[in-house]
Amino acid sequence: MQVALALFPGVSADECEAFTLVFEQLAEAELVGVGAELGPVVGPGGGHHIDALFADVQHPDVVLVPGGLGCARTAGDQALLDWLRAVAPRCQWMAASSTGTVVVAAAGLLDDHEAATHWLASDLLESYGSAASAERIVEVDRIITCEGRITAMHVALLVTLRIAGPDAVRRVRAGLADVGQRPVAQPSWWERLRAARGARQHTGPRRPRNRELDAPDEIEFDPITPRHP
Repeated sequence: MQVALALFPGVSADECEAFTLVFEQLAEAELVGVGAELGPVVGPGGGHHIDALFADVQHPDVVLVPGGLGCARTAGDQALLDWLRAVAPRCQWMAASSTGTVVVAAAGLLDDHEAATHWLASDLLESYGSAASAERIVEVDRIITCEGRITAMHVALLVTLRIAGPDAVRRVRAGLADVGQRPVAQPSWWERLRAARGARQHTGPRRPRNRELDAPDEIEFDPITPRHP
């Protein structure tokens, strides 16, 4: 199962971590950072690494669009928007967090449906035809949007439930509990991915793990009601 994380200048490290902490616990998941140019990309909270170009990732099973700074600029990134439009009909699920929801709306994938987003991005989201929802998580067909941070982890667990079932969620949660017992300074998922591929690991100081993203004791799936177009 290929899980593609859309990376762009200004993408938030915490948003990426909230998504990837879950999927890196799935042995069958292949996490890949996708972007316009190979190499590092700068965003608040830490660096990221683009492992594959948009043209090289055409049939991902899951697409993740984290939020970040400069979402108005990112919402005008035609290469990113074209890729989202191309892969949306082929992927099983697409998830957008925080201001990443604006990017998905800019790609025309939300039509006029409400979506969850960061409260500061409400007006920008509406400029693309989607009203900001009061809900923290909103599901429309195969696209799930959320307000960000810990809700991105909720969405990642929800997608895991939909794709792999409750046993997989239990395995992921056990793995997350184990992560919570490790020392704070751990390599990020993209550092581990690059190391596994034989690339040189980042030698600078590592970001402390964001304990705000520890898995909660309960994930409230029931209130999330599918909303079909």
